[in-house]
Amino acid sequence: MFPCTHGALGALGFLTSYFALQALAGVRPLRLDSRGAVGAVTIALWLLFVRLLDDVHDAPQDIRLGKAGDPRYRNRPLVTGEVELGEVRGLAVGIGLLLVALAGSFGPGPMLVALLGGLAVTWLGFRWFFVRSWARHPPPAAYLARKSLAVLLGGYAVVVFLERWPAAALTLWTIPVLLAPIFAIGAWEIARKIRLPADETEYGTYSKQFGWRRAALLPLGFALLTVGCLVPAGMAAGLEGLAVLRLLLPLGPLGFAVGRLLLHPTAAHADLRRWAEAFAGALNGVLLLSLVSRHGFQLG
Repeated sequence: MFPCTHGALGALGFLTSYFALQALAGVRPLRLDSRGAVGAVTIALWLLFVRLLDDVHDAPQDIRLGKAGDPRYRNRPLVTGEVELGEVRGLAVGIGLLLVALAGSFGPGPMLVALLGGLAVTWLGFRWFFVRSWARHPPPAAYLARKSLAVLLGGYAVVVFLERWPAAALTLWTIPVLLAPIFAIGAWEIARKIRLPADETEYGTYSKQFGWRRAALLPLGFALLTVGCLVPAGMAAGLEGLAVLRLLLPLGPLGFAVGRLLLHPTAAHADLRRWAEAFAGALNGVLLLSLVSRHGFQLG
């Protein structure tokens, strides 16, 4: 119900952005201090918080789809009754309070203010910023547009970085570092909502909106945009040669999965979600390790 994958990928993405900002600012060696560690945990919990809100918000639809036999919903704990909606709400409240406590552990400073602002924007996002047409019947494109809120994750890394190094100067290369998570999450969002025509239900999918063949290409397109952000940013942060080329490698498995779907369309091949998650994890992991290898690493 609440996959650990999302939290782990979020924490890894935060650390990658945090180290990239240090490398761009000339911090040597790269450092992981208490603020950075708390920031990574905060992002992991924030994504869990978002998932809980999503489950609460979508519970009526999810239960209806599960009861109708939709294979992606019928075994969910809320559908089977293993978990009650009140329990999910209670856990969301607990995670929210824990997030505030973590950010406030360094005092009433930028980290706490940024977190409270981010939670407020997250709350507004689940109410579609009071856009009535989207609130009534949000199309898949509206969900994709809402994923632009992923900029909050990179933005929090910037806040933590500036609180640790207040005299550091941000460069224009901060922009692609902030954009990369948006494109990566966009790839994941589309990848999990692709079905072949025979498998479509009332659930809104990108394959229903764009056709399954066009929809299958979109995760790869967003992945290319992600790499297009991080490759030049990595070069500006001091990477060169093979270290830069290695950033292209995570595209391979996702490209394979998309090609396999186009050539041999099956319901199993249409599930590209895990491939998009693997791409995001591998890309962030490769970039983080490359930066550490190039500039060194120190705790504290």
